[in-house]
Amino acid sequence: VDPLLLSLHQSVNLYRDDKEKNSKQLIQSIAQILEAELTDAERTLSADILIGLIQQAEDDVRRSLSEKLAPRKDLHPSLLHYLAYDDITVAEPVLLHSPMLAEMDLLYIIESTAKDHWQAIARRANIGDRVVLSLVSKRDDITAINLLKNGTIEIKEPVLRKIAPMASHSPEVAEEFLNYKTLPRQLAVNIYWHVSTALRQSISKKFGANDTEIDKALEDCIQDFSDTLLGSDNIQPSSLMREVVEMYAAENKINDAMLVNSLRRRQGRFFMALFSKYTNLSYDLVWSMMRQVGGQGLAVACRAMNISKENFVSIFLLSRTIARSTQAVNADELRMAMRYYDGLTLKMAKEILQDSIAK
Repeated sequence: VDPLLLSLHQSVNLYRDDKEKNSKQLIQSIAQILEAELTDAERTLSADILIGLIQQAEDDVRRSLSEKLAPRKDLHPSLLHYLAYDDITVAEPVLLHSPMLAEMDLLYIIESTAKDHWQAIARRANIGDRVVLSLVSKRDDITAINLLKNGTIEIKEPVLRKIAPMASHSPEVAEEFLNYKTLPRQLAVNIYWHVSTALRQSISKKFGANDTEIDKALEDCIQDFSDTLLGSDNIQPSSLMREVVEMYAAENKINDAMLVNSLRRRQGRFFMALFSKYTNLSYDLVWSMMRQVGGQGLAVACRAMNISKENFVSIFLLSRTIARSTQAVNADELRMAMRYYDGLTLKMAKEILQDSIAK
C-alpha cells in the first residue's frame, strides 16, 4: 500500500496547488487504492485517509468521488457511512445506488437526517416496506411524490391510506396519488370529495359566491369523477354539464385541450357532453366510439374535427381507461387506431361523420 499512498499524497499536493486542473488525477489515485488488494488493516487505514481527503475537497470533486464509489460492493463501512450522511450533493449517488446499504442502514439514515436525504431514498430502487413506511411517516410532500413515482416498488393499501391526508392538502401529492397504479378506487373517490370540501370553502371565502351554486357545481364534478372511477352505468351528462357545455360552445371555447383535460381529470360524462356538442353526435354514439375495439369511430370524428394526431392518441387512450377500464389497450390496437387516423383525409372524415350524424 505504501507506493499507492505516496502517489495519493503527491496527487493531494497537486490538487491543493490547482484544484480545477488536478482533480481528475486525485480521483484516479483514489481509484487505484480502491482497486488494490489490501489487508483489513490497510483497508481501514485507506478509508480513514480517504475520509480526510473528502472533507477537504471541493463540492464537485466530492460529488464525483461519490458517483464513482456508489456502485462498489467493497467499500469500507466507515467510508460508506461517511458518504451516506454527507451533504445531499455528495450523499445522493450513494443513497440511490449503493448495493451495500442494507434496510437497517436506510432506516437509521432516515431517522438521522433531513428531508433531502429522505427524498433521495424515496427514489432508490426496490426499497422494502419498512423503509417506505418510515419515509411516509415523515409527512414530507416531495418524499411522498417520489415514492408514488418510484416504479420499482408497490405501495401497499395501508400505507397509501397514510399518504391520503397529505393528498388532501397538497395538489402536487394529490395528482400523483390519484394516478397511482394500484390505488383503490374508493380511496381515490374519498380524497376527491375531501378536496372538494376545502375548495368550496376557499371559493366561498375568497369570492363571496353563493354556497348553493358552489355546492351544485362541485357535487356535479365529484359525482362525475366518482361514477367514472367506480364504473357506473350512468353515461348521461347531467343538466348542469349540458348547460356548461352550451356556454362553452356559444363562446367557441371547446377545443382539443379541453377534451383531453376532461379525460385526464376522469370526468367521463363531461367529456361525452363536450365531444357530443363538438361533433354533433349523440351521447350513445360517443359512448360506443369510446368502447369500440380499434378506435375507428374516434379516429373519424377526431380527424373530421381537425384534432391533432397527438391529441387523438391521448383521447383514444384516456377514453379507454374510462369506457373499458378492465381491458388494457394493447400495442396492436393502438397501431390500428393510428393507421386508421393517418389513412383518412379531412374531406373523407367529414363525409363519414356527416353520414353518422344523419343516421
